[in-house]
Amino acid sequence: MAYRLQLLKGLFRSTHELAQLSQAEKIRGLWTKFSLLILISVLLSLLAGALGIQSESISAYLADFDIYTYEWLKLLFAAGSGLAGLLLPFFFIFIPALLFWTFLELEFKKLVALQCITFSIYLIEFALLIAWNVFFSIPRDSSPFSLGVAAQYITENMIVIRFFSFISIFQIWILVIQYRFLRTSQTRKPHFVFFMVLLIGLAFWILATLFTSIHVENLF
Repeated sequence: MAYRLQLLKGLFRSTHELAQLSQAEKIRGLWTKFSLLILISVLLSLLAGALGIQSESISAYLADFDIYTYEWLKLLFAAGSGLAGLLLPFFFIFIPALLFWTFLELEFKKLVALQCITFSIYLIEFALLIAWNVFFSIPRDSSPFSLGVAAQYITENMIVIRFFSFISIFQIWILVIQYRFLRTSQTRKPHFVFFMVLLIGLAFWILATLFTSIHVENLF
């Protein structure tokens, strides 16, 4: 059976789409959709960089430069954001797919298709966070979609707050879709699949926390 990858249907009609993906002998449109996700990721990252989102830590240092240097550094920041947006899909899609393929012995191409669907959720969250930041001046750490706000009532440690800011309803949505597909597509016990999905999710949140907590201002 040939299956044409449908990203939006995979999100909102996940039971039907994941069942078809699991039974598919051939997947059509995979690399076209993958390329589209890369393009959207780069555009959103460039937009976030151009708007100065997540540049709060270096803004005070940039103010000390003359206007030409300031604009040049802003351009470099936006370019760096675009580069991150280019690399992120490869990391988000292929690393988990490779781990699932190694331990669960499923067809790698199906796992890439699964990760393309879940990366669409990440991009939806990213777009909403940009809008939330632009219109309400609320950063990721205070996003109403995540546990970041709750963490701020418990601790003042920014690393801990940032970690919990990555645990959002969208990230849980991603874990649920991954678990549902993997549970029905192979013979290992559901507990093993659950803990593997959870551990990969935790690893992603930890790496994202460390990456976004780098003190870029020390470079200036």
